Amino acid sequence: METTDLVVVGGGFAGLACAQAAALRGTKTVVLERKESIGSRLHTTGILVKEAADMIDVPRQHTLKIPGVRLYGPNLKSIDLYAPGYYFLATDTAAVLRWQATLAEQAGAEIRCGVSFSGATREPNGLSLSDLDLRARFLVGADGAKSRVAAAMGLPANRQFLVGVESEWEGVEGIDPSVLHVFLDAELAPGYIGWVVPSVGFYQIGLAAHERLSPRLEPFVQKMKKLFDFSKAKEVSKRGGLIPCGGTLRPFADNNVLLLGDAAGTVSPLTAGGIHSAVEIGRLAGITISDHLLDAGPLPQQIIASTIPSFAIKRLIRILFSRVQPPNWAYDMLIGSKSFRQFAQMIFFHHRGLLSAAAWKDLWHDAPAPEKTPSLLE
Repeated sequence: METTDLVVVGGGFAGLACAQAAALRGTKTVVLERKESIGSRLHTTGILVKEAADMIDVPRQHTLKIPGVRLYGPNLKSIDLYAPGYYFLATDTAAVLRWQATLAEQAGAEIRCGVSFSGATREPNGLSLSDLDLRARFLVGADGAKSRVAAAMGLPANRQFLVGVESEWEGVEGIDPSVLHVFLDAELAPGYIGWVVPSVGFYQIGLAAHERLSPRLEPFVQKMKKLFDFSKAKEVSKRGGLIPCGGTLRPFADNNVLLLGDAAGTVSPLTAGGIHSAVEIGRLAGITISDHLLDAGPLPQQIIASTIPSFAIKRLIRILFSRVQPPNWAYDMLIGSKSFRQFAQMIFFHHRGLLSAAAWKDLWHDAPAPEKTPSLLE
């Protein structure tokens, strides 16, 4: 039976960040990805907040910088939101993941695609993945919202979800590339939002809803045709998936098994953003796992516990929003108010705690819109 130090299940943002960091430090690392290739059959829009972009230095050709947000009410009236120095990166997500996989392989990690995790048995000095004729000292589950690692190893599972659907389009005209287009609509996207994202060579149009409800993509696309020109447009792909929104799972680890990313629930219950925490905590996991295995350091979860977000306030707002969502007429009335604008800026641009003094100080006043930049799609 083959022996390795670390097995990472899942070749997404969290798993690849973990594998790269561990392999760089001399930990023999194997990544198992059930899909046929890294970046195939995606279930994410792939927007990077500035903090994530600063952390992983994505190649420019795979990204489009977007400095603002245009927030629409159900009647399609809108407000523009900006924060000084802040931006988002829309990405060719498949290309970014392939680039990230290349870095992990260059660091020494081995990536095996088309290989599914079916279970592991605990042994005195590690774990046995007998179906794969593989033995490991440590196991990481970075395998998505419905984690097989969590189920097999007796760790908690995500139980609260948003359901997202999205399509990619080419040839749509009239979309301002300097903003993320975000839509409030209690009928089409109950419990969450819709979006139109200018990306690298295409546009992403999607929405999500609470799992007990149903996102309605086709009517949403029809509504978008009131704003944008679809006369030369072509839909090139469609996808969907579950987004965990119940907050970080506790416990997220048990001795030599640890969950990361969606598997651990480290996705903002309010914005559904999880790439930043996936990369940050994934990298930290790789470092601390290496310290533990190679230098008898503490269990990784003892260090990660102080870093992993709890999302307590965001989870509370998510619960309230899911149970008592404003009707469309209320959205239309609120969207022009100063207090709503300030709250929206807090949601989209803060990353230091929703109620932190620093966030309130930075975002209390409306920021001026930056000058428009030419579209990379035109």
